[in-house]
Amino acid sequence: MPIIAASIFLCLCLTGCGVMQKIRIPTEVRIKGIPNGFEPGTIVRAKTAQVVSLEQLLADVETARVVYIGEVHNNSAHHDVQLKILKALVERHGGLLVGMEMFEASHQDVLDQWRQDTLDENSLLEGVDWENTWKFDYGLYRPIMDFIRTKSLNVVGLNVPGPIVEKVARKGLSSLADDERSQIARQIDTSHEAHRAYVRKAFEDHELDEIQEFEFFYQAQCVWDDSMAEAVSQALDKARMVVLSGNGHIAYNFGIPDRVYRRTRASFRTVMPVAVGTEVEADMADYIWVTPAQMPGKRRRFVGVRLKVIDGGKGVLIEGVIEESPAALAGIKPQDILLAIDGKPISGLVDVHKAVAESKQKSYLFEVKRQGEVLELVVEIRRANPEE
Repeated sequence: MPIIAASIFLCLCLTGCGVMQKIRIPTEVRIKGIPNGFEPGTIVRAKTAQVVSLEQLLADVETARVVYIGEVHNNSAHHDVQLKILKALVERHGGLLVGMEMFEASHQDVLDQWRQDTLDENSLLEGVDWENTWKFDYGLYRPIMDFIRTKSLNVVGLNVPGPIVEKVARKGLSSLADDERSQIARQIDTSHEAHRAYVRKAFEDHELDEIQEFEFFYQAQCVWDDSMAEAVSQALDKARMVVLSGNGHIAYNFGIPDRVYRRTRASFRTVMPVAVGTEVEADMADYIWVTPAQMPGKRRRFVGVRLKVIDGGKGVLIEGVIEESPAALAGIKPQDILLAIDGKPISGLVDVHKAVAESKQKSYLFEVKRQGEVLELVVEIRRANPEE
């Protein structure tokens, strides 16, 4: 299997196996050292194992300048938790900054235009190159983004370009050219031994293909965390912020929280949504919010193509096709132009999402144009495996 972009791989391994250990009971979350488990919907103050209400949670987190709310990216229940907390804080305090790992800092102009209502959803996804920079189903984030726009909240892109993180993971920080170095944090801290041990466990638990050197892998994680921390710090000023990121970036405060605190001394709280069937440590976050397990049917529907919008809105270009994917098996090839799905014209990425990602069908008729000839190909959809 070709190497996975480090910006996705690190996130998956640190928000899954690298953070939590699976246990046998599929209906509870357990905290190490605590005999009883906690059922879905329960909010737990992790250090004391005390169950609290949403009002008690809010009363505490609203005293902080920054509230970090984690997620496992493809778990819709985790996004429900994020939205519930965000809505409650906005209701209490009005406008907040919302920092999001899902968007690169370099796309801030696009986010600003979207907030100002000068871009529609399709233009937003095209402008931030969602299919190539984040890849997860936008439908998971749509309720959050719609609320942000309705309330005219400022969105702050936090992420660093994936190819830069991947290059560091393969070749180290010293391999970056000047223009690449200018796109990441000025200060990269690789001296935290507990964080290093935490990342090493994730490194050792996964096959890393071409990433063989742990030191480079660790430098890449610190580039990622410090760059997002710097973006938070620069935006924070005197405002208050909610930060949405993968659980691996807030666990034990190692990633973004401690690095922002060193830069700003801004108080913070961490809330980590955790699915049943896992065990966590008491110092993993300030609060654990227990969610249902992510059901297999919730995984993203997998086609196996990489898309690029064509100027003029007449279809989308299929830039790449994954081997043995549904698209490949259907006969779709790179450089085909996708014109329609089940007779519905395709002019942008949102059209594809609506036609496939948000549908329950098992097969679709793809109309593609290849060297001037229009072809109709039946694509049998399946659910994506986590590594896809």
